[in-house]
Amino acid sequence: MHTRDEPQAKHAPGQITSLRVLAARMIWVFFGPVALALILWQIVACGDGWRTTLDVLFAAVLALMLLARWVEQRSGEATTLMGEPATPRHWRRGSAMLFVGAIAVWVLANVLGNHVLA
Repeated sequence: MHTRDEPQAKHAPGQITSLRVLAARMIWVFFGPVALALILWQIVACGDGWRTTLDVLFAAVLALMLLARWVEQRSGEATTLMGEPATPRHWRRGSAMLFVGAIAVWVLANVLGNHVLA
């Protein structure tokens, strides 16, 4: 029990206290981008069309990354890549940039793999 004179335990900014939030952060910061890069490489190398298993896998990883960002934001422990507390504005802007950027590089990879290097 806490009395009014005792300060309640507070977390330092950027400190993650939940395994779920840690997993979400690792997905959108590290594992997701690495997976997207590997999938893009295969899309360029294979050049098998615009609706392949790789394209579906790319969309699934992108959706997982967006979900992970959302989970972290909803936890109240979200931070920017620099470790500052993330606001809902950071989340909206970052998610929009991630989505648009990922679609742009996916289109570029398909153009290269299916038309330029085919």
